[in-house]
Amino acid sequence: MAAIGQTRPAPTTNIRTPLFMLGVGLALIAFLVMFAFGIIFANRSQTGSQVRVVVAAQDIDARELITPDMLTTAAIPSTAVPPHSFLRAADLTGFSALVAIYKGQTVTGNVVASNPDQITPSSFLPIPQGYIALTLPTSEQQGVAGFIAQGDYIDVIATVNTQLFSPVSPRQVTRTVFTSVYILRVGPQSVVPRQGQAQGLSSSITVLMSLCDAQYMDWLLSNATLKYALLSYRDYTKQQAPPDPACPSTAAPGIIGPAQVQGRWGF
Repeated sequence: MAAIGQTRPAPTTNIRTPLFMLGVGLALIAFLVMFAFGIIFANRSQTGSQVRVVVAAQDIDARELITPDMLTTAAIPSTAVPPHSFLRAADLTGFSALVAIYKGQTVTGNVVASNPDQITPSSFLPIPQGYIALTLPTSEQQGVAGFIAQGDYIDVIATVNTQLFSPVSPRQVTRTVFTSVYILRVGPQSVVPRQGQAQGLSSSITVLMSLCDAQYMDWLLSNATLKYALLSYRDYTKQQAPPDPACPSTAAPGIIGPAQVQGRWGF
């Protein structure tokens, strides 16, 4: 009996392996794309949220008067900015450190004050190098009715009798002898912590001067009538003038008398 011929089924191509590899490849590509996007967005987020704040450019001692060269700025993430941080170095003009501020530390409102002796009455006066503090008498008529406040600038006007310099034709003359004198304090020191800025009618004001100018001022206090003129805040000196190298605060100047006063101002 003849065998019935049967057609052998043709071999089928197994497509599962290529599809699997394709799926793995697509998944890997998707992962790499998402990872790249994540890095890009993270970098953009960090760069866009940087804030420049004022930091100490050097170590600043407690109670030390802060000057522009002691400060710089640094960029930090906005989420890391401490409360009450300063964003401009100019905002710290006239401030002193209440505690030690270390190099690189962010300067905040709780470590500085414009009047350090408001916190501790024993703190020393913020006298720049090369200057001294001198206390002058004042009154309502002499001192602008008590409107002179700490941090103001005044001109000093002197009225003298020329007989002090020459017996010929004695007369009263007036001229401005000092300009832009900085008011360091108003009134005497107190054991009670100060509240706010000292201002009002007082019997004294304390100013910054060189030692040489202080001797001239002392002579004028004894031999002339002085009045103080309060300057507009728009005319204030932006920076303290450098000390006179010819008059160091650590060396005693020469004798001041009528001849020296007349030679300087020519009354």
